[in-house]
Amino acid sequence: MSSANEQRLSEARECIKRADNHLKTSLLKLKLKPDYDSAAMEYERAAVCFKNGNEAGLARDTYLKAADCHAQNRNLFHAGKAKESAAAIARELADTADAVLYYEQAVDLYAESGTMDTAAMAVDKAAKWLEIADPEKAIFLYKKGLAFVQQSDRSRMAGDFLTRITKLHLKLERYGEAAESVTDEIEKYMEVNEVGRVGQLTTGLCLILLANGDSVAAMKAYSNATKLSGFERSEDGLACGSLISAYQSGDNEAFQQCLRRPTLRSMDNEYLRLMKKIKIEDEFSNMKITVDADEQSSPKEAAVDLPNKGAVSEVPTHQETAVAEPRTPQEESDDEDLK
Repeated sequence: MSSANEQRLSEARECIKRADNHLKTSLLKLKLKPDYDSAAMEYERAAVCFKNGNEAGLARDTYLKAADCHAQNRNLFHAGKAKESAAAIARELADTADAVLYYEQAVDLYAESGTMDTAAMAVDKAAKWLEIADPEKAIFLYKKGLAFVQQSDRSRMAGDFLTRITKLHLKLERYGEAAESVTDEIEKYMEVNEVGRVGQLTTGLCLILLANGDSVAAMKAYSNATKLSGFERSEDGLACGSLISAYQSGDNEAFQQCLRRPTLRSMDNEYLRLMKKIKIEDEFSNMKITVDADEQSSPKEAAVDLPNKGAVSEVPTHQETAVAEPRTPQEESDDEDLK
């Protein structure tokens, strides 16, 4: 260990000693309650020293002590800051479970302190990191963050959260949930008459709904967007109309041609991957024609249903089944004479 690191660690231990003393009470000194504020400051200094001295685990634990002191002092904002610092170190240590736990605690502390902007930014930081490691948890955090940004009137961040939720649902192939989040985002942009953004989102929504096999819902989404002036003749409007028309007519060749439009080819990667999966199958392509074993027997055997399974008889010929023609009276008289 270098002398510089030794000095930092020594300083950290001194800070912890002072912090511990601030938490002690003494009747002789008339100190009846712990000095949480001073203790928290010393713990935070110690945590910085531990971190600079390459003792990440000790730094994380010390930040947690500082957070507890701030919480005891009802300084919830700074308690959240200390928790977030502990989460960042846990993340560096690849301790995903603890990192998520500390991030969630930090977000709740920020929200309780009334700083919704900071809570939303903490959500954004944590959820982006979790998108690959744990998409389910990332979706949960983004949804939690939506409540904060709505209260703080950060519409841009709300739109970003909804977009990320949609992409994660598409990644998990949850097309129903993806359609719901896109619909929510469309409603927000329709309120402010953002035709361009509504067009892009409607195109994405139609693709999701068609991938889910629901052309009726796609038509409803398209019709809803036509309420905005200019959408129907826009590139997005024309693309949506062509997609739905080709899908409903069952023309896969025309549908694939629509997917090659520049408007669609410039969409996000999640939608490009989705487009590769959408195909209109022939209505008979998935039908399986099965033949019973009895029907696979020879036509001669199947022609007559015999009571005796062991015997097979031929179908009578025309000569064997012919009916005798009626005899004349003269022929009958001749027979009598012969007798």
